[in-house]
Amino acid sequence: MTMRGYAYRFHDLSQNLGGFRERILPGAGADSLRSNDVFATFNHNADNVLGRSSSGTLRTGEDAEGGWYEIDLPDTTTGRDLAELLKRGDVRGSSFTFTVDQGGQRRATDDDPETGLPVREVSRMNVVELGPVLNPAYLTADATLSRSIALSLGLEDHTTDSRESVVFHPARDLVRALSHKGGVR
Repeated sequence: MTMRGYAYRFHDLSQNLGGFRERILPGAGADSLRSNDVFATFNHNADNVLGRSSSGTLRTGEDAEGGWYEIDLPDTTTGRDLAELLKRGDVRGSSFTFTVDQGGQRRATDDDPETGLPVREVSRMNVVELGPVLNPAYLTADATLSRSIALSLGLEDHTTDSRESVVFHPARDLVRALSHKGGVR
């Protein structure tokens, strides 16, 4: 089972972080996502490890939207429970842990028009951890189950919302898909 998410999306404002809001600028975490041994957890809890880039179970990067990740969920209690919570839509958010590099932040020229709070812009950061969370600081940072395997076998309709994913059981669903396509008698 694979899940995907965005730990952060560029230019979107965080929630109130204790007297200020924050936005991540394009390219801010690209170097660290490419070179660090980033690890993935559920709810920032090191007891709930989901993957790690050095083991190949976590893939990360930045695209035009923000900092993305993809995790091969482990066959552990945490991994199975998280898959079910994602499937049900109980967990939808993502988050990340980072430090700001020297000279990698500035105060935005205008305050947040909604709250009047100052806005910190992060232009260079060191991402060390990320993953799905229940309460994200950035409401547009999301997490979903991957649908590509099931779609490629014709088990799901690609027009449905990704939060309506089903848990994919490779052996059972492969036999079912082949039998419907005439491959198993």
